[in-house]
Amino acid sequence: MHQAAHWSLRAIIAPDPRDIENIVKTIREHRPFLIPTIPTQLMRIGNYKIGRVNCLFFSGSAPLPESVREAVMKDMGNPIAEGYGLTETAPIATLNPSAFSKITGFMSKERRGLGVPVPDTDFRVADPTTGEDVPFGETGEIMIRGPQVMKGYWPDASGLSEDGWFHTGDLGYMDNEGFFYVTDRIKDMINVSGLKVYSTKVDEVIFRHPGVQMVVTIGVPDPEKEGSERVVAIVRAKEEFTGKITEEEIITLCKEKLAHYEVPKVVVFKDDLPMTVTGKLWKKELREEFKDILGKRV
Repeated sequence: MHQAAHWSLRAIIAPDPRDIENIVKTIREHRPFLIPTIPTQLMRIGNYKIGRVNCLFFSGSAPLPESVREAVMKDMGNPIAEGYGLTETAPIATLNPSAFSKITGFMSKERRGLGVPVPDTDFRVADPTTGEDVPFGETGEIMIRGPQVMKGYWPDASGLSEDGWFHTGDLGYMDNEGFFYVTDRIKDMINVSGLKVYSTKVDEVIFRHPGVQMVVTIGVPDPEKEGSERVVAIVRAKEEFTGKITEEEIITLCKEKLAHYEVPKVVVFKDDLPMTVTGKLWKKELREEFKDILGKRV
């Protein structure tokens, strides 16, 4: 009688998700197949130049800047998968399978974006004001319904519509092939004299500067126009570029790629950016810190 072969998968867990050195050491020593991560971790991991490894990164929690994705892919060789979900959706709602195409071959090429809904999950993109579905390619609020969606917020089970739709508070769109994309949080969208500015779009442009390690774009009250905001970019430079990047450089770069109302009025350089315990950049704290900055500059 032949002895049955037994296979097992071993989970390798770093004790502190903010300990990037330990994460890099784990990757180099154990070469895990799948590495769930977030954009701020990938920004830092990319600085270590790990080299070619047969590991697949799966990024979530926030939009992944194109420049970060390109840098990690160039160094390590494999695409980066993205997904989308929230704590209220336990936590996954979409998955981009195209990033696995290099290994599996079931898709001809990699595609950007958050991918498609996971099984038994319904998505809508609706106008936040009217609640009506928007056409392909137009931005609206993402709404989710499925078996993984919570029953409601304690204690009164609120948070869902009568027919079970969960309002995510995220703005995004669906292309004509069913792939979803997130553009911003509703609360992070900046209102410049009635014009919409998506903070993630500004971030994406600033990330293109070779000296930028991290950036977060926020809106602060315009001291000259009640009810309007101005765009402020807060930048953390790479160590070798500290003190060498100027505000004018960043603004000039933005003027080349963005509409005039999207260009930051102020660029601030900080050595440390506040983060939540999950590694997300803490925009609420930064808004409080810089809400008076324009009043001091005019």
